[in-house]
Parts: sequence; structure tokens; C-alpha cells
Amino acid sequence: MLANIKKTFSPKPAILAQAAEGRQAKWNIFLNGLAAFGMGIGSILGEAVVMIPVFTVAAILSLENGSNLPADVNTVVQLLATVVPIAVLLPYVKFAEKRSLRSMGFVKEHAVTDYLLGMVIAFAMFSGCVGLCVASGAMTFGGYVLGGRYLMLAAMFLGFLIQGASEETVCRGFMMTSFGSKGGAFAGMLFNSLVFGCLHLFNSGITLLSFVNLMLFGIFMSVLVLKLNSIWMACAIHSVWNFVQGNFFGILVSGGNFGTSVFRFNSVEGEELLNGGAFGMEGGLATTTVLTVSIIAVLLLRPREPKTPVEAAC
Repeated sequence: MLANIKKTFSPKPAILAQAAEGRQAKWNIFLNGLAAFGMGIGSILGEAVVMIPVFTVAAILSLENGSNLPADVNTVVQLLATVVPIAVLLPYVKFAEKRSLRSMGFVKEHAVTDYLLGMVIAFAMFSGCVGLCVASGAMTFGGYVLGGRYLMLAAMFLGFLIQGASEETVCRGFMMTSFGSKGGAFAGMLFNSLVFGCLHLFNSGITLLSFVNLMLFGIFMSVLVLKLNSIWMACAIHSVWNFVQGNFFGILVSGGNFGTSVFRFNSVEGEELLNGGAFGMEGGLATTTVLTVSIIAVLLLRPREPKTPVEAAC
């Protein structure tokens, strides 16, 4: 088992070896910082573009019946807008750095099975967090609250599929592989996880423990990508983790309220250390426990042997 942990970081995982073959810029650290900044700016620009037709329709409707744009619609637009960083980074890596998308983890083999399994794993992991809180009395069940908002729930799900994939593409697909191809797998893992945590510093309710949990989530995703030499399962876990958190269990997602939800679970006052309080479940020890166990479990897995680039290049 210890050998499997060692193989995660040494010798260099296939995904990092493939990334090292590209023509990367000498100012790699600056470029990674620019990517993090660009993810936020790109999402804002994308949101502006997507919002134009949405607000046009909303304006027409408001003239007819005085209605305003629903908050959930605004949220869906923001989630869909996160496609912009993906649309920018993939061509950059392919044509500027001259490396395959495979070196970012976008491989063909096991893509569907990895993604589907990742969705199941995410649901199980977050259900474990909720279970710990409910069992300890840190959270109570507030009932079924969805009503008939099935289309909005589906729209939220689609939005989170894109949002989760976007953050994984930037942090694990680009930052970790670019930095790790030069500094090694361990350095790439820590660097992108630190940046991932910093991207949430201005979220409502952020605390030291929630920042630590965000880094743990980044480490878990990084180890998973290094083990599988694929980003698909990480994308699925990230997307479904966020979706079930906000739109299935009705809990704050990194300090944000995402409206439409199937159920509602309420945090008990005075139990913020476990349930995360104003930041949501990701700010509590229940998540710390689940993520720590998950990291250890993935570290113990045997790394997947990749096919040759000729057999499975993207």
C-alpha cells in the first residue's frame, strides 16, 4: 500500500510527463496566476454575454406583467458563464503550448465510466457529511421543498456540470500539470490546491477551517487526477458535490445560496464547528473528516497504467 502512495508522486505520473513535452512558457508561475485571475474575469465576461438575451426576454416579460428576473435564473446564468475559462484554456494548451489535451487529463479511455462513478462518489461523500451532522445533532431535516420546479432543478444541474468542469480544468487540468511538470507532482498538487482555496477567500462566511477544507478538496481532486491520469472523475465529483450540496440537500455552497432545492437541511446554532455555519457544510469538521478519509483512500489506490499517446490521444 505504501508503494501505491509513493507511485502517486514518483516517478513522475504520466499526465505530468506528457505536459512536460509541451512548449511551456518560461514565465510559468506568472501564467498560472494569470489563469486563476482569468477564470474570474472570464466568467464575468461570459456572464455578460449570456445575460444579454436573458435580460432582453426578462425586460419584455416585465413590460407585460411587471415580473422581475428570478434569482434562480440569474444563478443559472452565472454557472453557465463559467464555460469561458474552458473555451480559452483548451485552445491555448493545444496551439500555444503545443501539447495534447490528454496532458490536461482529457483522455478517451474510461471517460464515461469515470464520470458516472464520480457522480456516485460525490453523492456518497456529501451524504456522509450530512449524515455526520444529523447524527450529532448539528443539523436538522427541514423537509421536502422542491414543489414543481423540476426544470429549474435540471437547469441548475446543467450549470453545475459546467462550473465544476471549469474549476477542474483551470486548477487541476492546467495549473497542476503546468506547475507539476517542472516542479514535480507534490509541488503541483500543493500549488493548485492553495490557489483553489484562495479563489474562495472573498466568499461569504469564509473561515480558517473552511479554507483548510477547500485545500483538502483540492488535494483530493489532485491525487485523484494523478492516480487516474484523467480529469473526468474529478470533474464529475466537483460538479455533483456542489449540486447535491445546494440543490438536493439545500445547504449553502461555499457561502452561497443556490435557491431551488429538493430538500432543506438546517444548521443548528452553536454547532458551527461541525456544520460550517454561514459558509455551509464545507466550513465544518464533518467535511474535514470525510475529505481526510477520502484522500487516504485514494492515496492507497494503485495508479492506473495509461495507454500510449498513440492508442488514446485526444
